[in-house]
Amino acid sequence: MSRALAVCITLGALAALAPSCGPKDDVPVLRHDHCPVGGCTDASTSVDSGPVVIPPDPLEPWDTAGQGPLSGIFAVETTINAKVGIPVETRQLFRLRLVQRGRKIQQKTTLCAFKLPKVEGLATLIIPPALQALMAQKHVEAEGDLLSSQELIGAAYLPPPSLLVVGAQLSDPVEDPLPTKEAPGTAFDEDQDGSPGVTLLASVVTCGEGKLEKLFVALRTGVTLKGKVITPDRIEGKAEVDLDQSVIGFSDDCLTTAAQINIVVEPGSPFRAVRVGDAQDVDDNGNVSCPEIVVHGGALFGDFWGP
Repeated sequence: MSRALAVCITLGALAALAPSCGPKDDVPVLRHDHCPVGGCTDASTSVDSGPVVIPPDPLEPWDTAGQGPLSGIFAVETTINAKVGIPVETRQLFRLRLVQRGRKIQQKTTLCAFKLPKVEGLATLIIPPALQALMAQKHVEAEGDLLSSQELIGAAYLPPPSLLVVGAQLSDPVEDPLPTKEAPGTAFDEDQDGSPGVTLLASVVTCGEGKLEKLFVALRTGVTLKGKVITPDRIEGKAEVDLDQSVIGFSDDCLTTAAQINIVVEPGSPFRAVRVGDAQDVDDNGNVSCPEIVVHGGALFGDFWGP
């Protein structure tokens, strides 16, 4: 099984998590139901709405001399159909920076946000801001002849497969097994919260209504994109997504059932990439960062990403 682009969690359902967290003095603050990268540093179990902080992230200092019309920043949404006994849907939201010259593209992809479906009657899993920020730091860069033709419109967009692993230190990130509760040797406290692997918060009926517990997991996720340039402002296509996860431990035995949830991804997940620019540049610094893409997700892709 191929494993590629850094974008998914394989358990339960994402609920928007925005703990109370104070903004920095020098960055804009917006109200929203997400707490994206840079917005919070507290991994508490509060699920109240909080501010979205727009950090002053600069544009990548790449050479843009002679760049083509596809160059710029895109917001990318991937919709993943899957099964957890019943059909479910997950979505991912990325920032994609491109510099294009002919067929050649230099690119950087960053995970901005993701939502997973609630497993009715079983569990809702919540990704703390600390984990979301960690995953966003693991951006994926690529460079090469990623377009099939010098003629931009209608050209195939074929970036290489990419891979993300969090919560484990593997000699072979593609093939090595993830650590487990029974064999935790390669587990890595990567979110630095004192627990093995990385931590997800879980609301499970077996733990009591409204009570949040913690799952300690390792995650490996990836995707292979196959798209088509529709216009210089839009790319559409399919994504083959692989998801792999293991549970290393949990805070309470009431999570035993939730720890066994496994999402099976259906092939051919659609994705769409749309150009973003001045209208989404909240802090007017010449860069559209992940928090700015999240804030405008509803306007770009519909109510799924709305408040």
